Amino acid sequence: SAETRLSTPLLSKSKASSSAAVAAASPPLRPGSSRRDAEKLTQIRNAFKFAWDGYESNCFGQDELKPLTRTCSNWVHMGLTLIDSLDTMWIMGFKEEFARARQWVETSLQTRPDKMLSFFESTIRVTGGLLSAYELSKDRMFLDKAYEVQKGLNQAFKLTRSGLPISAVNPKRGRGEVPNWTQRNLILAEIGTIAMEFHKLTQLTKDQSFSRLAEQVTGFLDKLDVPVKGLYPTYINPETGRKANSRVSIGGMGDSWYEYELKAWVLLSKSNPRYKRMYTESIKAIDDRLAKRLSNGRVWVATLEGAFPGTTMEHLVCFLPGTIALGVKEQVVTGVEAQSHMRLAEQLMETCIAMYQESPSGLAPDTVEYHGDRMRVTGPEFRLRPETVESLFYMWRITHEQRYRDAAWEIFKAIDKNCRVGAGHANVRSITDTRNKEDRMESFWLAETLKYLYLIFESDEVIGLNQWVFNTEAHPLRKITDVEDLKMIDEIRERADKQPLPLHH
Repeated sequence: SAETRLSTPLLSKSKASSSAAVAAASPPLRPGSSRRDAEKLTQIRNAFKFAWDGYESNCFGQDELKPLTRTCSNWVHMGLTLIDSLDTMWIMGFKEEFARARQWVETSLQTRPDKMLSFFESTIRVTGGLLSAYELSKDRMFLDKAYEVQKGLNQAFKLTRSGLPISAVNPKRGRGEVPNWTQRNLILAEIGTIAMEFHKLTQLTKDQSFSRLAEQVTGFLDKLDVPVKGLYPTYINPETGRKANSRVSIGGMGDSWYEYELKAWVLLSKSNPRYKRMYTESIKAIDDRLAKRLSNGRVWVATLEGAFPGTTMEHLVCFLPGTIALGVKEQVVTGVEAQSHMRLAEQLMETCIAMYQESPSGLAPDTVEYHGDRMRVTGPEFRLRPETVESLFYMWRITHEQRYRDAAWEIFKAIDKNCRVGAGHANVRSITDTRNKEDRMESFWLAETLKYLYLIFESDEVIGLNQWVFNTEAHPLRKITDVEDLKMIDEIRERADKQPLPLHH
């Protein structure tokens, strides 16, 4: 059964399995190498339709549905669930729903709301969602809206003395703020997760300011004074641009920066060696300093608190096995190094699967703590998060090992069973008592979790990894392959390196 297969620790298998995975990963995937599973696709599609219908009938054009009370909430003020769902609807073939949502974007989207918005969340969800809708549909309206939204958000770069983007920006008034809970510091993931959206905007609009900003921020982080090469502090001072703490996290506050080190390199058709070097430095440092091995062969990833590893691992870290496997497929490392990368991906994937399998409801907790080999739940809530199924998507596409599909299917069934409520799917406050719900349906449930689950059971040609790269909100963008575009972006990088971010003293 799937259960016995999945609980087998990875290291009991010979090293040949990871070499085989590398061998399978290196040549371009054979078309038709995976069959679509029509029956499972239908069930996942039905779950999306149920959640979307709840949103559309109660909150169309607002940010999020509260599925227990059928009320709505707004925090990005740009129809968040609607924009986050556009590409999922396109991929799943929901033509009529897509057309109604498109109409709303054209006529009702306020691209510069008079509200304080998260620079980071708006970039990855709204700009990312609109760019992906454009790349799939070729409807220029989406690109024009993405451009307007990001131009407004990019006032964030003018509001700090370091020239790094401020955490929250009011795009109508050009004002910004840094939250108190970070001791008024900027967060690594929030300043470092821009390269994909920004290079794509420069490629499609020829406005060079986007690529320039992306390269200035990357160059800035590359020169940051860090104790361990490849590991970056979660807090950076907005005025001085210096590190403001010694905490390193591959989960919250760090995660997507490490993801974009690789994905920017892939998006730019491997033309930018800096991203490749920074990514391989990061994976080496994670493997050396943060990866902790259990006696059953699994691996978990710690945070670093100064010089000392912590005991906590967040569900958010579960994006990492998929990213590492993508790096192996794209040959960011080769030979023995690729084998050790793939082995790390497999061992960490096992841990993330186990977080679901060892739970009474089949749902993973948000955070766990490790003491020796013992895993203890510290954050019992399940928030419809995508990271584990995201990694299962890459592991399936790259290795075609059936156990990854099996694990994904068990996870889908557990989520649909435990989170489905009257008008959609709700976060669960405790994986041991799933009756206790939070009145919230995250937009990433439709943007990411359901999209990755669907694509695991689709054929490999649908959003094929040889053509597409997913942003951190699962919005697929086409690889930039045109020689002139790549040359333009490379020249922008050279100029950006000569003009580092302004330190307005």
